[in-house]
Amino acid sequence: MEYEAVPAELTATQALPGLGSAAGRLDSFLVRGGAHWIVARDGARVEAGRLSADASTVFDIRHGWLLPEPDRAYATPAPGGGLAVSGVDSVTLHEADGSIRWAFPHLAWPSGAHGACVPDPTGTALLAVVRPALDTDPSEVLLTLDLATGTVLATAELPTRWGTYEFQQPLGPAAAQVVLLNAAQGQEEAYSLLVTATRERLEITQVGGYDEPFTGSSLPSGAFLTLAVGGEQLTRYDTPDRSGTVAKAAVVLPNELVFMGQPGFLDEERILAPVGEDPWEEECRHVLLGADDLRLRAEVTYPPGTGVTARTLPLGDGTWLTFDDDTVRRWRTG
Repeated sequence: MEYEAVPAELTATQALPGLGSAAGRLDSFLVRGGAHWIVARDGARVEAGRLSADASTVFDIRHGWLLPEPDRAYATPAPGGGLAVSGVDSVTLHEADGSIRWAFPHLAWPSGAHGACVPDPTGTALLAVVRPALDTDPSEVLLTLDLATGTVLATAELPTRWGTYEFQQPLGPAAAQVVLLNAAQGQEEAYSLLVTATRERLEITQVGGYDEPFTGSSLPSGAFLTLAVGGEQLTRYDTPDRSGTVAKAAVVLPNELVFMGQPGFLDEERILAPVGEDPWEEECRHVLLGADDLRLRAEVTYPPGTGVTARTLPLGDGTWLTFDDDTVRRWRTG
């Protein structure tokens, strides 16, 4: 299998305190309001940084808040500089100054499970996954909560129970129509759900099978990616009900490698994907695939001494991020 080597060129470096300790959290990398965000934790302090459109720097906006129970919380930036938090037994909206605008209580999540939240496409409501009203109810519930008051506007049942959840907004015009929701249940079941939300109506559409969660990356056209839990298959969807292209690792990758981490669109033409021998290990290689055909084009080579792990974030503008404890590095191909 022939492919070229493409050097990585460093464009910016910046520190975000608490990022190393937040590694692996489902709210670490977020797409909100047409931009990528990174959420870090330093003790009780939660800090969110919005990635800059200027490749010569990393962040253009940073906000910080103090949370009373930060360990089991899923946090997301909210319109107006606030922070929405899905905690152990409530969903809360914090103002920019840290005060609480409202709180919505619910049954406590058991160990190993947690909810998630995201502003809806209108920016006037909050989508939140919560425990059902009774322990005997069969599944978790998706709510639309009024952003100003916390009042319930709409509800929908999910296909999961005692799950873990993460939301992403698509980039571009698609963000005005749907929100991506990963709903994981157990070791292998991971539903990819497209949520269409108006203030008083929720619609949920399942994408693909039961083991291919969204990678969190999308194009302004609405195209998005899913990755099989074991890393054996990467799929591009151009519409929710039809896969545009399927790449089986055994076919497109050399040396029995599989896909790892969260492959994403580097730009309209390329996908950056971590690959390795085991999808659960950190050490890996980074390759470039054609965004249309998902075929291997090149392997990215880094300067000597640079650690290469599966934790990377392609930004869609030709640059991507790598992480070393609290240090964020931004790269482009040379």
